[in-house]
Amino acid sequence: GVPSCVACTLGDRGVTQEFTLTVSLTSQKAEFVFLVVERCVQGYTQGATPVLDLCCMPQSYCIMAAKTPHPDFDEKLLALWNNLQRYGQEHVLQFWGELPEDKRNELVKDVESVNLEAIQSSFKRTQDKSTDDKSGEMEPIPDESVCNNTSRTLSKQMKDHRQIGLEKVGENKVAALLMAGGQGTRLGSKNPKGMFPLGMTHGATLFELQAHRIRKLAELATAETGKECVVPWYIMTSGATKPGTEKFLNENNFFGLDSKNIIIFEQNLIPCLTNDGKMILAEKHKISRSPDGNGGLYAAVKCNAILDDMNSRGIEFIHVYGVDNGLVQVCDPCFIGALVETGADAGNKSVVKSSPEEKVGIICKKDGKYQVVEYSEMDPAVCAQRRPDGGLVFSSGNICNHLYTFDFLQRACDVEDALVHHVAHKKIPFVNDKGELIQPTEPNGIKLEKFVFDVFFAAAKMMVMEIRRDTEFSPLKNASEAGKDCVETVRSMIYALNRHRLVASGATFVDASGNPLDPETLTDEHVCEISPLVSYAGEGLSEFVKEPLTFPIRIGPA
Repeated sequence: GVPSCVACTLGDRGVTQEFTLTVSLTSQKAEFVFLVVERCVQGYTQGATPVLDLCCMPQSYCIMAAKTPHPDFDEKLLALWNNLQRYGQEHVLQFWGELPEDKRNELVKDVESVNLEAIQSSFKRTQDKSTDDKSGEMEPIPDESVCNNTSRTLSKQMKDHRQIGLEKVGENKVAALLMAGGQGTRLGSKNPKGMFPLGMTHGATLFELQAHRIRKLAELATAETGKECVVPWYIMTSGATKPGTEKFLNENNFFGLDSKNIIIFEQNLIPCLTNDGKMILAEKHKISRSPDGNGGLYAAVKCNAILDDMNSRGIEFIHVYGVDNGLVQVCDPCFIGALVETGADAGNKSVVKSSPEEKVGIICKKDGKYQVVEYSEMDPAVCAQRRPDGGLVFSSGNICNHLYTFDFLQRACDVEDALVHHVAHKKIPFVNDKGELIQPTEPNGIKLEKFVFDVFFAAAKMMVMEIRRDTEFSPLKNASEAGKDCVETVRSMIYALNRHRLVASGATFVDASGNPLDPETLTDEHVCEISPLVSYAGEGLSEFVKEPLTFPIRIGPA
């Protein structure tokens, strides 16, 4: 049955199309099948000399025949085809004969925009096991590099850090850099995740919460220093989120921020690949692409002259964070002051791991360099190691909340070319050899991604600030059905934090009949909203707690 199957496959695919045929068989039959396939290829290429590559793997043999260029190719297109063939990507032109002129032009432009050498190099490096440093020696972050901010109230040290941070904000030395390239797909939305409705009056979306925190921070810094100040907001989007983000911010009048100080730019898209490194076609005339991960930040910063803009503004400190944290304290002055005081060139907020099994990356030192090691890359025995006091040895969980000096961001951009992509196996829609769009039900290809923390190795000194989850970390990642890291849990944590801040300011709560309520017994039904325009982190609430409060509580600007 094998010979007829091979012949049928070759005949269906045609002589101008590359094909890969995998035949499972015992090693004793390998030579026979190869001879049969060789004759079939010669027959179906009508006398042309085929290029055959017999790749021997356990019980698997792959035979590939080379394509020939389309007869309509002029000199320019022939050069393009030859370059594609050089990197094994000539299949992207397989539907040339079926395309109208405008689609041909789009395809040529699409292909010419791809750095084939870089794609090949990136793919090969992901396959090169010698670049895998999992065997490196892991060490916990030194105690002197850890700054503890897990108290419910600010310590004397944190108050000092806050003062320094506010002074830097007041001197126009601080910027926010938001990574907002993700859509709310897992939330059931095609919009940018920052637009997802949170179901609150004050802080209707993540974008609104963060914009209002930036406004309040500038107000606090001005009150503290007597200086009018601006906190520029750099927003990295993707091709999928940039139009929606721009439209949403425009429609909402940039939530009161000056549009001149909101700089929206787009991260790069790179081709999606098959598991053997071939570019995938999304349409007959279009290569499938995806964002290059949040670590694509550094290439995007370079491509969009963001460093030049920051430099012209005199920016010295940049808060880099992800869009999906509902409790993120944008440009936290305590964080900034701690970085200044420690003399570190990069800072990272972390939460203490709740258990050895918690699936979060760990901030550590490896072979003497700072980095984040993914949970999947760690030996369970290492995860379970404990200190004499009972705490985990590797306890600093990464939450994508970073602070860079300008010099470090510049250095990170300089080294980003050396970063090795991570491989994400995904279900990627593709056009098959018959020109049909296929929606796969299982992962069929890979997306190459870099992670924002991949540059930590370039830090001469890093400061890690340990924070409370219930104060600063509530991610929005899942649909409501998950019951975790969803809009309901984000809202619940915001309500709980606001209730705590009111109590700390002297508030008492009563029910509709005036009966006292115990703050410890309150639930998500006790709605408590406080606009960030009123309070950045719990300050300034005393004027609202002079009388007992009844639920729902919604405190907004006058």
